[in-house]
Amino acid sequence: MEELFRSAFAIVTREPGFIRVRRTTAPMAVVGANVILERLASEFRFRVPLRERKGVGVMLDTREAPMMTDDTAMDIIRPLMMEVLMGFSRNAILVKTAVGKLQAMRRTREEASAGRVQIPVFDDEAQAIAHLRGEDLPTPPPRSSPSKR
Repeated sequence: MEELFRSAFAIVTREPGFIRVRRTTAPMAVVGANVILERLASEFRFRVPLRERKGVGVMLDTREAPMMTDDTAMDIIRPLMMEVLMGFSRNAILVKTAVGKLQAMRRTREEASAGRVQIPVFDDEAQAIAHLRGEDLPTPPPRSSPSKR
């Protein structure tokens, strides 16, 4: 793993087969968030240019991020999200909790219905990485039935 850069809101790393954008614990509802996000987008464009995005995936790792409870926060981050997703072969959102997964799935459905990109949501890191690398998703072990005695 190679760290490309970090900001108040995200740490961006290059990993085998994908770029990870890991959200920090900093809330988006801070004064100057727009300026911080624009700097993040600019740095992302410089460190991960479009010509280097083809053939690799991008993961939005939101496991440490505070829950976004208002839709206005989505309006703030949408331009950055579109910038980050542009040009990659595959994308994924990684969440920590079932509630986070439901919320992320709702938001991605809304984005898709508005004509923007739909992003698969995962709560299992191995499955997200396999998806980003274009590998077959790991299958869970078979369930064993209770033996009859």
